Amino acid sequence: MKIALGCDHRGGKVAYRLTKDVFLRNHYATQALYAKDDADELVGAFLIDGASCSDDFDGDEENDSNQVGIYELKYGADEVQILPIDKFPLFKSDEDPVCVDYPDVGAAVAQAVAQGRADKGVLICGTGVGMCITANKFKGVRAAVCFNEVAAELSRRHNDANVLCVSGEFLSIPALESLVRRWLITPFDGGRHEPRVQKISDIERQTGL
Repeated sequence: MKIALGCDHRGGKVAYRLTKDVFLRNHYATQALYAKDDADELVGAFLIDGASCSDDFDGDEENDSNQVGIYELKYGADEVQILPIDKFPLFKSDEDPVCVDYPDVGAAVAQAVAQGRADKGVLICGTGVGMCITANKFKGVRAAVCFNEVAAELSRRHNDANVLCVSGEFLSIPALESLVRRWLITPFDGGRHEPRVQKISDIERQTGL
């Protein structure tokens, strides 16, 4: 699975933990993720290619870390620029504080999803609201702010949400990990919900978004 992940400085530690515990899992996170020994936060927009997110993952599954790639995403006029991991500082540390504007990060992730470069997107800021507003400016993106697992599941089943926006400050990390994992593994129900989602696409065409 290809996941576009984005966070500002208010969601950095949460993004780091989600990447380690949910997207990469501990069995190959060390080689794939740790660019610096003192790293404790992930800040910016990234594409994680080769994520393993299923609930039935047991930690013994064979998965070569070489199959996992983490790339920086940047919002551009024409396309997303994907840069190799060795071309940018993946992490920030407390000694080198970084302030990141959520519209820049939200746009990079949303564009990656809209262009099909990522299967799904996850965005983290203080509340999740700013990221959601930004992401929904992109045609084909259905971003949802969720504060619990029920909302996360229903956003997938009923709305076919392809970008999840969460708060980096109002939920515990274990709660966020469960919420994100539930969202990632939940399918779209289709059926009676499909024509409603299609109406959203029709509105996008009418408004030019």
